[in-house]
Amino acid sequence: MTTGKDSSKDASDATSAVEPVGSSSMSVSSAVPAVSTPAKDPAKAHWAASLALILAILGVGLSIYTWYATQVAGQLEAGRELGRLDGVDRELTRLVTEQSGLQVRIDAALSQNLDDKREVLKSIEAAQSELDARFKSLADEQAGALARQNAEISSLAGTLAATRTQLGSVEEDWKLREVAHLLLLANQRLSLLGDAELAKRALTLADDRLRSVADPAILEVRRALAQELSALERVQLPDISGIALDLSSLVQTVSALPLKGDGDRPDWIADAQADQSVKDSSTASSVDKDKPGFFAAWMSRLVDDLGNLIRVRRVDETQSPKLDNSERFLAFENLRLHLLVAQLAVLRSDQAVYEENLTTARTWLNDYFESSSESQRFDARLSELMQVDIAQELPNISESLTLLRSQIGARTLTE
Repeated sequence: MTTGKDSSKDASDATSAVEPVGSSSMSVSSAVPAVSTPAKDPAKAHWAASLALILAILGVGLSIYTWYATQVAGQLEAGRELGRLDGVDRELTRLVTEQSGLQVRIDAALSQNLDDKREVLKSIEAAQSELDARFKSLADEQAGALARQNAEISSLAGTLAATRTQLGSVEEDWKLREVAHLLLLANQRLSLLGDAELAKRALTLADDRLRSVADPAILEVRRALAQELSALERVQLPDISGIALDLSSLVQTVSALPLKGDGDRPDWIADAQADQSVKDSSTASSVDKDKPGFFAAWMSRLVDDLGNLIRVRRVDETQSPKLDNSERFLAFENLRLHLLVAQLAVLRSDQAVYEENLTTARTWLNDYFESSSESQRFDARLSELMQVDIAQELPNISESLTLLRSQIGARTLTE
């Protein structure tokens, strides 16, 4: 509305502004004749008057156009602005009306929401009260059941603890007795047979069994076991098995060694055949004594035997006499016997008996067997075996067994 008033005022101001221009033109045109001019030529005066008239007409037209443009354009702009403002006013009125209706609906919704909220809160309070009552009853029931269950568990735990204690003590007693048997076996193998390797394994197995025994007193036994294992680790053990196998192989090769005098030994098969022929001839003689020529044959046989009894030959050195079958058997078996005794001495770690039998075997070999390549190799192997030290300084591993037996005795007295 203010804009319309301002537009009308501007239009009036434009009209008033136009009017003086026209009046001024008219005054100028009317004043022109009043100007005193010197007398001129009438033709020139006529052109001057025409020009003045044209200028006056142009001024009036320009004033009219200026007034029209200002007044009409302002009114048109004012009309358009008034229309736009009227549309805006109608839109604002509509928006205010809609906002009023929306506010009414919002107020109704808020009121309904508050009512619903009150009803929901009342329902929640009622449900909460009911749940609290049920939870309290359930808690009371659970507390009673838990108390009964705890009582039963306590009773079962006591019974189980007693049973476990009894079973654990029995199991530990069995385990300690088993360990004691292992320690006894280790001591026997080490002291009787010198088997340090098996003794070490037995001690290691015993220590593994004692790890599961939860008794502080067993720590002393395990400490003693650790010291005994360390002592066994420091023992330098000879190859007892290898030496025994070497002696066994030598025993097997004894029968292949040549005895002295075997080169001049008569053919035992021929002698046996001769003896058999003599027996057959004696049998025939007993049957055919009356046949002619028997006495001559017997005398010829006797002369041949007497010639075989005495044989003269030249030798450069003294030779051993020939051995008969029984003496040959004793020579071989005596050498085997010394080797077997040396083998037994190796297993018993008896250095004196071992060296004595090997020395005797070498002496027997040099006295009764030929100096051949087989005999030389046999003697060289015996010489190498004599250089081996089979004596073992074995440690004492009975301390752990003594401590364990004392612990077993103490547990038995406590039970």
